[in-house]
Amino acid sequence: MANDSWSTPNEIYEALNQEFGFCADMAASDENHKHSIYWTENDTPNSLEMDWADSLEYIESKGSKYVWCNPPYSAILPWVAKAIEAQQNGLGVVMLVMCDPSVAWFALAQEYATETRFITKGRLAFLENGKPKSGNNKGSVIFVFGPKMAGLGKVTFVERDKLIAKGKTAIFQSTIKRAA
Repeated sequence: MANDSWSTPNEIYEALNQEFGFCADMAASDENHKHSIYWTENDTPNSLEMDWADSLEYIESKGSKYVWCNPPYSAILPWVAKAIEAQQNGLGVVMLVMCDPSVAWFALAQEYATETRFITKGRLAFLENGKPKSGNNKGSVIFVFGPKMAGLGKVTFVERDKLIAKGKTAIFQSTIKRAA
């Protein structure tokens, strides 16, 4: 699928990173990773073959209990299953996916997610080669799989532009800290 390599907009990632403090990016490429620790489909083992919680035990001991995951949209179900496994092993997962409540993986994710966060009032412009790409024909949803907290089922809504503004603020503050 052509959009499998599209990257999360930086503002969206940074807004969520500010909230959750990610320790890794679990579905990345060398070109589109959002965290300095990441896995690609070419890694051995790749992200779907490894135990996320065990692999990140050292990182978690430093304080982070959440990973980022924006999986390839052509095959979301294995990533949802992996997020549930990680959740049951004590690692939180924040997953950005297309909003399609008509498919089985969506129902499964909603069953285990501690929060389903719908992005409203606009679609995300994902990045291709670092530039915004038009053509996203579906809305987006964020599933939060809290560590060892399956099935609370909280449903919330966040406006796209407010999420982007929060991310821009986080990026600006990070730039100021590095310059100081």
